[in-house]
Amino acid sequence: MTGTIESMGAEIKNQIDDLPSYVDFLSELPPPAQSESGGRGCIFTGAGDSFAAALATEILSEYVARSLDPYEASRQLSSTEDSHLYLISVSGKTKSNIYAARAAKGYSREITAITANPDSQLAKYSNNVIELRFRSEGRLTPGTVSFTTSLLACYSRIRILPRLSRLGDVYDEALSWCHEIEIPSRSTTFMVGTGLGYPLAMYGNAKIYEVLGYKSQCQRTEQFSHMELFSLAKDDLVLIIPMSENDLNAKTLHSILKENSFKTASIPPRFQDEIEESIRTSIHLQVLAWRAAQKSGIEECAFINRNELLKISDKMIYV
Repeated sequence: MTGTIESMGAEIKNQIDDLPSYVDFLSELPPPAQSESGGRGCIFTGAGDSFAAALATEILSEYVARSLDPYEASRQLSSTEDSHLYLISVSGKTKSNIYAARAAKGYSREITAITANPDSQLAKYSNNVIELRFRSEGRLTPGTVSFTTSLLACYSRIRILPRLSRLGDVYDEALSWCHEIEIPSRSTTFMVGTGLGYPLAMYGNAKIYEVLGYKSQCQRTEQFSHMELFSLAKDDLVLIIPMSENDLNAKTLHSILKENSFKTASIPPRFQDEIEESIRTSIHLQVLAWRAAQKSGIEECAFINRNELLKISDKMIYV
């Protein structure tokens, strides 16, 4: 049977075709109401990768839309009052989202599920569904195309999506970029991001956990220099994710770390469009974790081999 690392690699490459097709699908959906232009009155919520997508949407909207943790949303229902609540869950089975959808009835003016499973419990508790459409290799793998389609589904509620016609080049660039980067197996990888780079750092952090089982942390660029920097060791890696060419703090941090012989790498921005750039960054982070596994001869993702932790996770996450 194909290992999950090989399946993950296929799903990463599938994005070259799947994401432009999904943009076409999203463009055919009814647009948001005029009263919700730019994300006004909208809340995006999800857990894990889906929370990173929710936070990215808040930032893309220039904080017009909001992001919430679904468990916190269900505990503080007044926070969802008179909002359009978007609940992001690939499986549609995460209990925090289902509880939030059920509890928000009577508070939120509208509830929309963003899920790959339109027949799920989450969908049944929602007024509307935006379906996530992508090819799956049929194995349980870390979220790759499920994350980028979630991003696009959320982004489509904020802005008109670009065509994404350059993903073949992005994939090839990611393979070349990650060639010289070594993710430490016994030390810590710090993912540091500015703007949209921060939720993407959160996403990249999750891929290090899920694929490799290594230690990793994520932080905003400014906050890193106040906190995590003081735990930095020479064997650690700091991966910096600016989201524009004028990110002076990110450039300075990268330069000073190199001058002081700390291991550091960066994903230099390439596209002017924020949506294109965040999809590009996501693919780079996917390829980084996948190629690191291949280099180490790993055939199965770390979470597959950690049955005790997987069982705990399942009990906490799913109904």
